[in-house]
Amino acid sequence: MVNFHEHKLWQEAYVALMDLEDPELIATGQEIAAIIADSLTREDRRVGRDLIHNAVALVAKLRTQLAILWGQERLDDETFKKLDGTYAALSSSLQS
Repeated sequence: MVNFHEHKLWQEAYVALMDLEDPELIATGQEIAAIIADSLTREDRRVGRDLIHNAVALVAKLRTQLAILWGQERLDDETFKKLDGTYAALSSSLQS
């Protein structure tokens, strides 16, 4: 079995998750990290790729949730930019 804890993609998702405080964002962030872990442990590379595509979609969902919280003024500008930038970078890493 592959140790996903040592993989850069999972570590990036984990570190990003540590900055989240809203329960809905935390749930989505946990789902992203779990899907990445699942993809890294699959022997069937096609299934692993499909899971990574699912993680990319969840990152888009989380970034949308961030934008909504920012629009509702529940996140300040600095926090929004930091979190959105972190998840934009994760999305890019997942797609490269």
